[in-house]
Amino acid sequence: MQSPFGFNGYQEIVEWLEQNLGVNSCYKTVHKLVYYRLESSPKVPRPKSVEQSQPQVEAFKKTLHTT
Repeated sequence: MQSPFGFNGYQEIVEWLEQNLGVNSCYKTVHKLVYYRLESSPKVPRPKSVEQSQPQVEAFKKTLHTT
């Protein structure tokens, strides 16, 4: 889950577990583990716009933390 590439969905995690670790698990089990226990999501965040101004982004983040 820490990988910058991420997974495209829970089914991809199920397949990865089977291929790399030899662990057979069902979709529901993987979903509960990742979503509720790890409090994570398999999706990769959307890319940022190249038109964004870095100073504006930083100013927005500062106002987000203070409110």
